[in-house]
Amino acid sequence: MKRLVGVLLSSALLLELLGLDYAKVSGGSYAYYLAHWHEVGIPNLVTAILADWRGYDSLGEATLLFAAATGFYLLLGGKWK
Repeated sequence: MKRLVGVLLSSALLLELLGLDYAKVSGGSYAYYLAHWHEVGIPNLVTAILADWRGYDSLGEATLLFAAATGFYLLLGGKWK
């Protein structure tokens, strides 16, 4: 059962990664930040990037790491104590 859950989690993660849009943004990220930083409602560009866009990025990275670690733990037959 644990291996099945691990395989399902790993498969779901793989499908999610394959479904992402990796198209390049025209003008690069700097141009995007300059054009949209007022939407955050913070008067400083650097603070807006750290508080808004990088916050979502860090949350996504932590979720991805947790899902990968849990999936591999279950695939290796780990036991909950």
